[in-house]
Formats: sequence, structure tokens, C-alpha cells
Amino acid sequence: MFSTTKQNTRHDLDDSKLGRYLQSEIPELKLPVVSKKIGYGQSNPTYFVDDTGNTRYILRKKPSGTIISPVAHQVDREYKVLKALGTVEGFPVPKVYCLCMDTDIIGTVFYVMEYVTGRIITDPNLSTLSPTEGRTAWFSLVSTLAWLHSIDPDSIGLQDFGKKTGFYSRHCNTFSRIEAQQAKVTDVKTGNELGRAHPNFDEIVDYIRKNVPSDRTSIVHGDYKFDNVILHPTEPRVIAILDWELSTIGHPLMDAVYVVGPYWNRASASGIHSGPKLVARDDQGGELYDPENQAQNGMPSMDELLDEYTKINGWDPRQDQWEIAKIFHLMRGSTISHGIQARTISGQASSEFSHVYFENTKKGLNAALEKVRSMKEKELTRSNL
Repeated sequence: MFSTTKQNTRHDLDDSKLGRYLQSEIPELKLPVVSKKIGYGQSNPTYFVDDTGNTRYILRKKPSGTIISPVAHQVDREYKVLKALGTVEGFPVPKVYCLCMDTDIIGTVFYVMEYVTGRIITDPNLSTLSPTEGRTAWFSLVSTLAWLHSIDPDSIGLQDFGKKTGFYSRHCNTFSRIEAQQAKVTDVKTGNELGRAHPNFDEIVDYIRKNVPSDRTSIVHGDYKFDNVILHPTEPRVIAILDWELSTIGHPLMDAVYVVGPYWNRASASGIHSGPKLVARDDQGGELYDPENQAQNGMPSMDELLDEYTKINGWDPRQDQWEIAKIFHLMRGSTISHGIQARTISGQASSEFSHVYFENTKKGLNAALEKVRSMKEKELTRSNL
């Protein structure tokens, strides 16, 4: 049985008003309902909504208060892509029930979807799975991504979900603009501005602009990793993809680089030049992803996974500015972390754990700058030969 009482928190919704609205959209829902904020997400607050018939729903809403960037927190886009992908037979997305644009119900725009029973793996080392299960789960994760990238967006009504050309160039412009907006955000306690994400941010973005991959178009998720999918309760396979806030029509290379991040992403916390020693990884995975440790831990190699992706999709992402896509990934993730800093100092962060992300901004951009400088040095060496 789900509890029908809850303690008051600053995240409370008006359950009475919410329940009346939901019953008009979901006739089988049984009043009253009880909502409870869940998760550690830094962007769109997410809630369990339980009715008295023991049916659980998931509610995702736009944060309260002034939104720093007009392109962020568009829950209506999440709803649209989930509804569209729900028309593809067998594709693993939760069913969506309603999108509410009326801010009088709970204070912001929101949508409601089904609660999918399964497992969300929050440890990138997959410690809760056996080596055999972990290997199978990795192939399921990557093959599902290849399936997503194979779906024609026009065929499911997403022809206006994003532009089909110039993805990397446009997003360099977007993230430059967002970073500048975030830098001007002031601390509610001190009045001080947050400041730039990194003193060399512009150099990183300019290098990406000059070396963008060739155009290719698909539906992209934007945050595709294990803790944004649900695995079957007992089987190591993906049964639902969550958190579509960053989805758009774009270049599939972005998702492909992101999903295998544990294999390549060793963002240094100690500055640009790490020397001969192994640098610290970010939070995507540990030493079991190093080539010499993969077999004994049941992990497939990165190339095995990308070969599987290529077989399903018919396109090999490693052949199209793979290293530039890594730099973009680090820049993009760091700019998002910078945004979490901005929301936190302005009093708008949707999680108690946002301080954990603060160091990721500089760490990721240090790693991006190291890659840029290394590639520039190689280009200079070649030009001098």
C-alpha cells in the first residue's frame, strides 16, 4: 500500500487541485492522490503521484521561479517526444497521459506519465549486476540507442522538433549564449556574479566550431546513460528510456560519444596538464573500464559496443570527428553544470545535492582544453613537416 500522508516540504504540490485535474484527464485515477518529490535531478523536478487505488504515476514539472535560459526546462518537449515515440511499436518509452500548460494547477507546466516497474542503475560500474548481466545490459543500452537513431522523426510527427542541419555549429552558439547568461547570475546571499565557467571557454568553443562533424540527422536523447533508463526487473535489458528534457533533432554522434563515456572520459580534476600518470575519472565509471580490466569484469570493449551500434544503424560514429565530439561533450556537460551553479546561487536549484556538481564545471572544461591544446599541437607539428 502507498502512504496517503506526507510531511510538508518546500517541494509540496497542491494534491487536492492536482488530483481533480488528473481525474479529468485519467478517468481511472482514484482520488485522493498523494505526491512526493523523488530523485536527485538538477533540472525538472520529478514526483511520484499515488492514488488510493494503489496506482503510481510520475509527474515532471518545470521548476518554479524565473528561468535563466529560455531554452531550458521545456517539459512540453519531453511530453511531445515521448508521445511520438510511443507510437513506434515496441520502442521502450513510458506511456504519457497528459500535458498541463495551466500554471494555476501546481504553479508550473507539467506532464504525467506511467510508472514503469524495473531497475534504475545509478552506479556506472554496474556493481548490482553480475559480469554476465552487465555485459548484456551494455549491449541492450547501446542497441536501443541505435534503434532510436534509426527512427525517422518525420514518420512520427517530429518534423518540427529541431533543425536538421548545422547541429554542432548551432549548439556552440547556444551554449556560448547560455554560458554568458549564467555568468551574470547573482548570488542571492552576496550579490556577487557567478562568473565565467572557465577562462578559456571561448577557445574551446571556437575550436569545435572550426572542426564540426558533417551533417547527419536523427532524434537524439541528449543525456543517454544507464541512470536514465529502466532495466527489466529481472533481466538485463532496457524497458524504458527516461529524462527526455534535452532531446531534439540533432546529430547522433552526440549520443554515441556520451553513452560510452565511461570508456574514454577521464576528466582531470588537477588542471590542464596531467603528465604521465592516470588522471581521475569523472563520475561515469571506474578502473573496470580500462582495457586491461574489461574482460575480467565482464565489460564489453568500447569498440564491441560501437560495432553493435554500427551494425544496427548502418553508420559508424567513429569515422566522423569522434575526438571533436568528445570535446563538445565535455564543454556541453560543463556548461550544464555551470547552470546548476547558477540556479543554486540564485536559490532555484531543484535538489539538495547540487553542490556536488560545482567542481564538474571546471574539471570538464580543463579536460576539454587539454584535448584542444593537444590537437592544436599535432596540427602545428604536421604543418611544419
